[in-house]
Amino acid sequence: MKKFIVSALAAPLLLTTVMPASAGAEPQSKPNGPWIQPEQQTKLERFISPEKMHEQLAQIEDRARDGRMELDVVGQSAKYDHPIYAAKFGEADTDNPKVFLQTAIHGDEQGGTEAALDLIQTLAMSNNQDVRAILDNVTVWIVPMLNPDGAEIIEREEGQAKQRRNFQEWTPEEWGLSEDTPSPWYHGRDWASEELGFDVNRDFHPDLSFELTGEDAGLLPGIGSEPGFYVTPESRASRDVFAELEPDLFIDHHHRYSNTVSEDDDRLNTLQILGQVVDEDNVVSHDGTDYQLSKESLELSKQVNSHVYQVLQKGNSPFGAVSRYPDVNLPGTALGSYSLNDAAIMLYETRGQQHPNGHTGQKSSGMLIKQSYIGIYETLLGLATEEIFEIDPEFYDTEIPTNSPRIQRP
Repeated sequence: MKKFIVSALAAPLLLTTVMPASAGAEPQSKPNGPWIQPEQQTKLERFISPEKMHEQLAQIEDRARDGRMELDVVGQSAKYDHPIYAAKFGEADTDNPKVFLQTAIHGDEQGGTEAALDLIQTLAMSNNQDVRAILDNVTVWIVPMLNPDGAEIIEREEGQAKQRRNFQEWTPEEWGLSEDTPSPWYHGRDWASEELGFDVNRDFHPDLSFELTGEDAGLLPGIGSEPGFYVTPESRASRDVFAELEPDLFIDHHHRYSNTVSEDDDRLNTLQILGQVVDEDNVVSHDGTDYQLSKESLELSKQVNSHVYQVLQKGNSPFGAVSRYPDVNLPGTALGSYSLNDAAIMLYETRGQQHPNGHTGQKSSGMLIKQSYIGIYETLLGLATEEIFEIDPEFYDTEIPTNSPRIQRP
Protein backbone atom coordinates (compact mmCIF):
# COMPACT_ATOMS: atom_id res chain seq x y z
CA MET A 1 0.00 0.00 0.00
CA LYS A 2 1.42 3.37 -1.00
CA LYS A 3 1.20 6.09 1.63
CA PHE A 4 2.01 9.78 1.46
CA ILE A 5 3.21 11.99 4.28
CA VAL A 6 1.85 15.52 3.94
CA SER A 7 2.49 18.37 6.34
CA ALA A 8 -0.40 20.20 7.96
CA LEU A 9 -1.94 23.28 6.41
CA ALA A 10 -2.20 26.47 8.40
CA ALA A 11 -5.77 25.77 9.46
CA PRO A 12 -6.87 22.39 10.85
CA LEU A 13 -8.51 20.10 8.31
CA LEU A 14 -11.21 17.83 9.65
CA LEU A 15 -11.52 14.52 7.86
CA THR A 16 -14.81 12.72 7.56
CA THR A 17 -15.00 8.97 7.52
CA VAL A 18 -14.97 5.97 9.85
CA MET A 19 -13.97 6.88 13.41
CA PRO A 20 -12.58 4.40 15.91
CA ALA A 21 -15.00 3.72 18.73
CA SER A 22 -12.68 5.32 21.27
CA ALA A 23 -12.73 8.67 19.50
CA GLY A 24 -16.04 9.85 20.86
CA ALA A 25 -17.21 13.43 21.08
CA GLU A 26 -20.21 15.25 22.39
CA PRO A 27 -22.85 15.81 19.70
CA GLN A 28 -22.66 19.33 18.32
CA SER A 29 -25.34 19.13 15.67
CA LYS A 30 -28.83 17.77 15.32
CA PRO A 31 -29.70 15.21 14.26
CA ASN A 32 -27.11 12.63 15.15
CA GLY A 33 -23.77 14.33 15.66
CA PRO A 34 -21.00 14.27 16.62
CA TRP A 35 -18.62 16.24 14.50
CA ILE A 36 -15.01 15.14 14.39
CA GLN A 37 -13.05 17.34 16.74
CA PRO A 38 -9.63 18.91 16.03
CA GLU A 39 -7.85 16.57 18.43
CA GLN A 40 -9.36 13.47 16.83
CA GLN A 41 -8.06 11.49 13.87
CA THR A 42 -9.83 9.29 11.37
CA LYS A 43 -8.68 5.88 10.16
CA LEU A 44 -9.34 4.67 6.63
CA GLU A 45 -8.05 1.09 6.75
CA ARG A 46 -11.67 -0.07 6.77
CA PHE A 47 -11.74 0.64 3.02
CA ILE A 48 -9.97 -1.72 0.64
CA SER A 49 -6.70 -0.76 -1.06
CA PRO A 50 -6.15 -1.22 -4.81
CA GLU A 51 -3.72 -4.06 -4.11
CA LYS A 52 -6.13 -5.91 -1.82
CA MET A 53 -8.95 -5.41 -4.29
CA HIS A 54 -6.81 -7.06 -6.99
CA GLU A 55 -6.32 -10.06 -4.71
CA GLN A 56 -10.01 -10.27 -3.82
CA LEU A 57 -11.17 -10.06 -7.44
CA ALA A 58 -8.71 -12.77 -8.47
CA GLN A 59 -9.99 -15.03 -5.68
CA ILE A 60 -13.61 -14.45 -6.70
CA GLU A 61 -12.79 -15.17 -10.35
CA ASP A 62 -11.09 -18.45 -9.37
CA ARG A 63 -14.11 -19.54 -7.32
CA ALA A 64 -16.86 -18.30 -9.64
CA ARG A 65 -19.47 -20.90 -10.57
CA ASP A 66 -19.84 -22.11 -14.14
CA GLY A 67 -17.28 -19.63 -15.47
CA ARG A 68 -20.02 -17.03 -15.17
CA MET A 69 -17.65 -14.11 -14.45
CA GLU A 70 -15.06 -12.60 -16.76
CA LEU A 71 -12.51 -10.27 -15.16
CA ASP A 72 -10.90 -7.82 -17.58
CA VAL A 73 -8.36 -5.05 -17.20
CA VAL A 74 -9.91 -2.11 -19.06
CA GLY A 75 -7.30 0.55 -18.34
CA GLN A 76 -4.47 1.76 -16.10
CA SER A 77 -4.46 4.61 -13.60
CA ALA A 78 -2.60 7.81 -14.43
CA LYS A 79 0.27 7.74 -11.92
CA TYR A 80 0.79 4.27 -10.47
CA ASP A 81 -0.48 2.18 -13.39
CA HIS A 82 -2.93 0.38 -11.15
CA PRO A 83 -5.13 -1.88 -13.28
CA ILE A 84 -8.72 -0.73 -13.67
CA TYR A 85 -10.92 -3.82 -13.57
CA ALA A 86 -14.29 -4.67 -15.03
CA ALA A 87 -16.13 -7.74 -13.71
CA LYS A 88 -18.44 -8.90 -16.50
CA PHE A 89 -21.51 -11.08 -16.09
CA GLY A 90 -23.07 -11.72 -19.48
CA GLU A 91 -22.37 -10.64 -23.03
CA ALA A 92 -22.81 -7.23 -24.63
CA ASP A 93 -24.55 -8.83 -27.61
CA THR A 94 -27.88 -9.66 -25.98
CA ASP A 95 -31.50 -8.60 -25.94
CA ASN A 96 -31.51 -8.67 -22.13
CA PRO A 97 -31.32 -5.40 -20.18
CA LYS A 98 -27.69 -4.33 -19.76
CA VAL A 99 -26.37 -2.54 -16.66
CA PHE A 100 -23.04 -0.77 -16.14
CA LEU A 101 -22.17 -0.08 -12.48
CA GLN A 102 -19.21 2.19 -11.72
CA THR A 103 -17.84 3.26 -8.33
CA ALA A 104 -14.99 5.33 -6.86
CA ILE A 105 -14.56 7.80 -9.70
CA HIS A 106 -13.46 9.99 -6.78
CA GLY A 107 -10.75 8.31 -4.73
CA ASP A 108 -12.21 9.46 -1.42
CA GLU A 109 -15.61 7.85 -2.09
CA GLN A 110 -15.10 4.15 -1.50
CA GLY A 111 -18.33 2.92 0.06
CA GLY A 112 -19.52 2.00 -3.41
CA THR A 113 -16.40 -0.09 -3.98
CA GLU A 114 -17.20 -2.18 -0.91
CA ALA A 115 -20.81 -2.65 -2.05
CA ALA A 116 -19.67 -3.50 -5.59
CA LEU A 117 -17.24 -6.15 -4.36
CA ASP A 118 -19.97 -7.73 -2.25
CA LEU A 119 -22.24 -7.73 -5.29
CA ILE A 120 -19.55 -9.23 -7.54
CA GLN A 121 -19.03 -12.04 -5.04
CA THR A 122 -22.76 -12.72 -4.83
CA LEU A 123 -23.22 -12.84 -8.59
CA ALA A 124 -20.13 -15.00 -9.07
CA MET A 125 -20.65 -17.53 -6.31
CA SER A 126 -24.28 -17.69 -5.22
CA ASN A 127 -26.71 -20.13 -6.75
CA ASN A 128 -29.95 -18.96 -5.17
CA GLN A 129 -33.04 -18.46 -7.26
CA ASP A 130 -32.89 -14.66 -7.43
CA VAL A 131 -29.24 -14.63 -8.48
CA ARG A 132 -29.98 -17.16 -11.20
CA ALA A 133 -32.84 -14.96 -12.39
CA ILE A 134 -30.50 -11.97 -12.60
CA LEU A 135 -27.81 -13.87 -14.47
CA ASP A 136 -30.31 -15.38 -16.90
CA ASN A 137 -32.08 -12.12 -17.66
CA VAL A 138 -29.66 -9.21 -17.13
CA THR A 139 -26.12 -8.47 -18.31
CA VAL A 140 -24.12 -6.72 -15.57
CA TRP A 141 -20.67 -5.16 -15.96
CA ILE A 142 -19.05 -3.64 -12.86
CA VAL A 143 -16.04 -1.32 -12.52
CA PRO A 144 -15.52 -1.39 -8.74
CA MET A 145 -12.74 1.23 -8.52
CA LEU A 146 -12.30 3.64 -11.40
CA ASN A 147 -9.77 5.89 -9.64
CA PRO A 148 -7.42 3.51 -7.76
CA ASP A 149 -4.64 6.11 -7.44
CA GLY A 150 -6.97 8.31 -5.40
CA ALA A 151 -7.81 5.39 -3.11
CA GLU A 152 -4.29 5.24 -1.69
CA ILE A 153 -4.09 6.39 1.92
CA ILE A 154 -2.40 9.76 2.45
CA GLU A 155 -0.94 10.35 5.91
CA ARG A 156 -1.48 13.93 7.00
CA GLU A 157 -0.56 15.43 10.34
CA GLU A 158 -4.29 15.76 11.02
CA GLY A 159 -4.95 12.11 10.17
CA GLN A 160 -5.50 9.92 7.14
CA ALA A 161 -7.06 11.11 3.90
CA LYS A 162 -7.66 10.01 0.33
CA GLN A 163 -7.48 12.00 -2.88
CA ARG A 164 -10.63 13.05 -4.73
CA ARG A 165 -8.80 13.73 -8.00
CA ASN A 166 -6.48 11.47 -9.92
CA PHE A 167 -2.72 12.20 -9.96
CA GLN A 168 -1.88 13.75 -13.32
CA GLU A 169 -0.05 16.75 -14.73
CA TRP A 170 -1.50 18.80 -17.58
CA THR A 171 0.62 18.06 -20.66
CA PRO A 172 -0.82 20.07 -23.57
CA GLU A 173 1.94 18.96 -25.95
CA GLU A 174 0.59 15.41 -25.67
CA TRP A 175 -2.55 16.62 -27.43
CA GLY A 176 -0.82 18.71 -30.07
CA LEU A 177 -1.44 21.94 -28.16
CA SER A 178 1.04 24.69 -27.36
CA GLU A 179 2.66 24.55 -23.94
CA ASP A 180 0.86 27.73 -22.80
CA THR A 181 -2.61 26.25 -23.47
CA PRO A 182 -4.66 26.49 -20.27
CA SER A 183 -5.57 23.24 -18.57
CA PRO A 184 -9.18 22.06 -18.39
CA TRP A 185 -11.04 23.90 -15.66
CA TYR A 186 -11.31 20.72 -13.57
CA HIS A 187 -7.52 20.36 -13.21
CA GLY A 188 -5.93 21.58 -10.01
CA ARG A 189 -4.21 20.78 -6.76
CA ASP A 190 -5.95 18.28 -4.52
CA TRP A 191 -6.19 19.27 -0.86
CA ALA A 192 -5.25 15.81 0.42
CA SER A 193 -1.87 15.25 -1.27
CA GLU A 194 -1.34 18.82 -2.48
CA GLU A 195 -0.47 17.28 -5.87
CA LEU A 196 -2.03 18.13 -9.22
CA GLY A 197 -4.77 16.05 -10.75
CA PHE A 198 -8.07 16.06 -12.61
CA ASP A 199 -11.57 15.64 -11.27
CA VAL A 200 -12.22 12.56 -13.41
CA ASN A 201 -15.97 13.07 -13.15
CA ARG A 202 -15.79 16.23 -15.24
CA ASP A 203 -13.72 14.65 -18.01
CA PHE A 204 -16.54 13.13 -20.10
CA HIS A 205 -18.03 14.03 -23.46
CA PRO A 206 -21.19 12.64 -25.08
CA ASP A 207 -19.23 12.09 -28.29
CA LEU A 208 -17.59 8.84 -27.20
CA SER A 209 -15.01 9.17 -29.97
CA PHE A 210 -13.95 12.67 -28.91
CA GLU A 211 -10.17 13.17 -28.79
CA LEU A 212 -8.55 16.46 -27.93
CA THR A 213 -6.39 17.83 -30.77
CA GLY A 214 -4.41 20.92 -31.62
CA GLU A 215 -7.50 22.35 -33.28
CA ASP A 216 -9.40 22.39 -29.98
CA ALA A 217 -7.38 25.07 -28.18
CA GLY A 218 -10.37 27.40 -28.28
CA LEU A 219 -12.41 24.96 -26.18
CA LEU A 220 -10.06 25.23 -23.20
CA PRO A 221 -10.32 25.68 -20.29
CA GLY A 222 -14.06 25.07 -20.69
CA ILE A 223 -16.75 25.49 -18.02
CA GLY A 224 -18.78 23.19 -15.80
CA SER A 225 -21.92 23.31 -17.93
CA GLU A 226 -20.05 21.99 -20.99
CA PRO A 227 -18.52 18.58 -21.81
CA GLY A 228 -15.03 17.54 -20.77
CA PHE A 229 -12.14 16.31 -22.89
CA TYR A 230 -11.25 12.66 -22.07
CA VAL A 231 -7.71 13.60 -21.05
CA THR A 232 -7.54 11.13 -18.14
CA PRO A 233 -6.92 7.40 -18.61
CA GLU A 234 -9.61 6.74 -16.01
CA SER A 235 -12.39 8.48 -17.95
CA ARG A 236 -11.27 6.78 -21.16
CA ALA A 237 -11.41 3.36 -19.45
CA SER A 238 -14.98 4.06 -18.34
CA ARG A 239 -15.93 5.34 -21.79
CA ASP A 240 -14.53 2.22 -23.46
CA VAL A 241 -16.58 -0.06 -21.20
CA PHE A 242 -19.70 1.99 -21.90
CA ALA A 243 -19.08 1.98 -25.66
CA GLU A 244 -18.56 -1.79 -25.73
CA LEU A 245 -21.57 -2.64 -23.58
CA GLU A 246 -24.03 0.06 -24.74
CA PRO A 247 -25.94 -0.31 -21.47
CA ASP A 248 -29.60 0.39 -20.92
CA LEU A 249 -28.80 1.58 -17.39
CA PHE A 250 -25.70 3.26 -15.95
CA ILE A 251 -25.30 3.48 -12.16
CA ASP A 252 -22.64 5.77 -10.69
CA HIS A 253 -21.89 5.63 -6.96
CA HIS A 254 -20.67 8.68 -5.02
CA HIS A 255 -20.62 10.15 -1.50
CA ARG A 256 -21.66 13.57 -0.28
CA TYR A 257 -22.05 15.71 2.82
CA SER A 258 -24.68 15.19 5.50
CA ASN A 259 -28.23 16.40 5.01
CA THR A 260 -31.62 15.99 6.56
CA VAL A 261 -34.25 14.30 4.40
CA SER A 262 -36.30 17.43 3.72
CA GLU A 263 -37.43 20.68 5.29
CA ASP A 264 -40.25 18.72 6.93
CA ASP A 265 -38.30 15.57 7.85
CA ASP A 266 -35.23 16.10 10.04
CA ARG A 267 -33.97 12.52 9.92
CA LEU A 268 -30.30 12.25 8.99
CA ASN A 269 -30.16 11.47 5.27
CA THR A 270 -28.67 8.06 4.46
CA LEU A 271 -28.81 8.39 0.67
CA GLN A 272 -29.61 10.87 -2.07
CA ILE A 273 -30.52 9.64 -5.54
CA LEU A 274 -31.00 11.26 -8.94
CA GLY A 275 -32.23 10.11 -12.33
CA GLN A 276 -31.54 13.20 -14.44
CA VAL A 277 -28.37 15.30 -14.62
CA VAL A 278 -28.89 17.06 -17.97
CA ASP A 279 -31.79 19.36 -18.83
CA GLU A 280 -34.27 17.92 -21.32
CA ASP A 281 -33.82 20.89 -23.66
CA ASN A 282 -30.01 20.78 -23.48
CA VAL A 283 -28.57 19.80 -26.87
CA VAL A 284 -24.83 19.14 -27.11
CA SER A 285 -23.65 19.32 -30.71
CA HIS A 286 -20.31 18.00 -31.86
CA ASP A 287 -18.91 16.94 -35.21
CA GLY A 288 -22.32 17.03 -36.89
CA THR A 289 -24.19 15.05 -34.22
CA ASP A 290 -26.70 16.38 -31.69
CA TYR A 291 -26.86 14.69 -28.28
CA GLN A 292 -30.04 15.05 -26.23
CA LEU A 293 -31.95 13.09 -23.60
CA SER A 294 -34.42 10.56 -24.94
CA LYS A 295 -37.87 10.29 -23.39
CA GLU A 296 -37.51 6.51 -23.12
CA SER A 297 -34.25 6.58 -21.17
CA LEU A 298 -35.51 9.36 -18.88
CA GLU A 299 -38.63 7.34 -18.13
CA LEU A 300 -36.57 4.28 -17.23
CA SER A 301 -34.29 6.46 -15.08
CA LYS A 302 -37.29 7.60 -13.09
CA GLN A 303 -38.60 4.04 -12.76
CA VAL A 304 -35.25 2.72 -11.50
CA ASN A 305 -34.79 5.53 -8.98
CA SER A 306 -38.38 5.11 -7.78
CA HIS A 307 -37.87 1.36 -7.40
CA VAL A 308 -34.80 1.83 -5.21
CA TYR A 309 -36.59 4.42 -3.09
CA GLN A 310 -39.54 2.08 -2.57
CA VAL A 311 -37.36 -0.92 -1.76
CA LEU A 312 -35.45 1.01 0.90
CA GLN A 313 -38.70 2.05 2.61
CA LYS A 314 -39.95 -1.50 3.18
CA GLY A 315 -40.63 -2.68 6.71
CA ASN A 316 -38.80 -1.17 9.66
CA SER A 317 -35.90 -0.24 7.40
CA PRO A 318 -32.84 1.65 8.67
CA PHE A 319 -32.33 2.78 5.07
CA GLY A 320 -35.50 4.80 4.63
CA ALA A 321 -34.09 8.32 5.01
CA VAL A 322 -33.71 8.78 1.25
CA SER A 323 -34.23 11.93 -0.80
CA ARG A 324 -33.51 13.32 -4.24
CA TYR A 325 -30.20 14.97 -4.99
CA PRO A 326 -30.49 18.61 -6.13
CA ASP A 327 -31.17 19.24 -9.82
CA VAL A 328 -28.03 19.76 -11.92
CA ASN A 329 -27.11 20.25 -15.58
CA LEU A 330 -23.76 18.52 -16.07
CA PRO A 331 -23.15 17.00 -19.52
CA GLY A 332 -19.42 16.66 -18.74
CA THR A 333 -19.98 14.03 -16.05
CA ALA A 334 -20.13 10.30 -16.71
CA LEU A 335 -23.84 10.30 -15.88
CA GLY A 336 -24.48 13.30 -18.11
CA SER A 337 -22.55 12.09 -21.14
CA TYR A 338 -23.92 8.56 -20.92
CA SER A 339 -27.50 9.75 -20.51
CA LEU A 340 -27.02 11.72 -23.74
CA ASN A 341 -26.19 8.36 -25.34
CA ASP A 342 -29.62 6.91 -24.49
CA ALA A 343 -28.70 5.23 -21.20
CA ALA A 344 -31.01 5.48 -18.22
CA ILE A 345 -29.06 6.58 -15.16
CA MET A 346 -29.05 6.44 -11.40
CA LEU A 347 -26.84 8.47 -9.10
CA TYR A 348 -26.09 7.17 -5.60
CA GLU A 349 -24.87 9.84 -3.18
CA THR A 350 -24.44 8.04 0.12
CA ARG A 351 -23.65 9.95 3.29
CA GLY A 352 -20.03 10.45 4.29
CA GLN A 353 -16.92 12.10 2.84
CA GLN A 354 -13.26 12.62 3.57
CA HIS A 355 -13.21 16.35 2.87
CA PRO A 356 -11.46 19.16 4.75
CA ASN A 357 -13.65 21.13 7.12
CA GLY A 358 -16.14 18.36 6.61
CA HIS A 359 -18.98 17.10 8.69
CA THR A 360 -19.71 13.95 10.63
CA GLY A 361 -17.47 10.99 11.31
CA GLN A 362 -18.95 7.81 9.90
CA LYS A 363 -19.59 5.15 12.52
CA SER A 364 -22.31 3.72 10.29
CA SER A 365 -20.25 2.84 7.22
CA GLY A 366 -21.32 -0.82 7.30
CA MET A 367 -24.98 0.14 7.23
CA LEU A 368 -24.43 2.61 4.40
CA ILE A 369 -22.51 0.04 2.33
CA LYS A 370 -25.33 -2.46 2.89
CA GLN A 371 -27.85 0.16 1.79
CA SER A 372 -26.05 0.61 -1.54
CA TYR A 373 -25.75 -3.14 -2.01
CA ILE A 374 -29.48 -3.65 -1.43
CA GLY A 375 -30.44 -0.85 -3.80
CA ILE A 376 -28.25 -2.11 -6.63
CA TYR A 377 -29.08 -5.79 -6.11
CA GLU A 378 -32.81 -5.06 -6.04
CA THR A 379 -32.43 -2.99 -9.22
CA LEU A 380 -30.93 -5.99 -11.02
CA LEU A 381 -33.66 -8.25 -9.67
CA GLY A 382 -36.36 -5.74 -10.63
CA LEU A 383 -35.03 -5.68 -14.19
CA ALA A 384 -34.88 -9.48 -14.28
CA THR A 385 -38.49 -9.83 -13.12
CA GLU A 386 -39.58 -6.76 -15.14
CA GLU A 387 -41.12 -5.30 -11.97
CA ILE A 388 -39.35 -2.00 -12.59
CA PHE A 389 -41.16 -1.47 -15.89
CA GLU A 390 -44.51 -1.45 -14.06
CA ILE A 391 -43.62 1.58 -11.91
CA ASP A 392 -45.27 4.90 -12.71
CA PRO A 393 -42.44 7.33 -13.59
CA GLU A 394 -44.42 10.17 -12.00
CA PHE A 395 -43.63 8.67 -8.60
CA TYR A 396 -40.10 10.02 -9.01
CA ASP A 397 -41.36 13.58 -9.50
CA THR A 398 -44.06 13.59 -6.84
CA GLU A 399 -43.17 11.20 -4.01
CA ILE A 400 -39.41 11.26 -3.41
CA PRO A 401 -38.50 14.06 -0.95
CA THR A 402 -36.50 17.01 -2.29
CA ASN A 403 -34.84 20.16 -0.93
CA SER A 404 -32.72 18.33 1.67
CA PRO A 405 -31.08 20.94 3.94
CA ARG A 406 -27.37 20.43 4.42
CA ILE A 407 -26.18 20.02 8.00
CA GLN A 408 -23.61 22.74 8.57
CA ARG A 409 -20.69 22.55 10.95
CA PRO A 410 -21.55 24.40 14.18
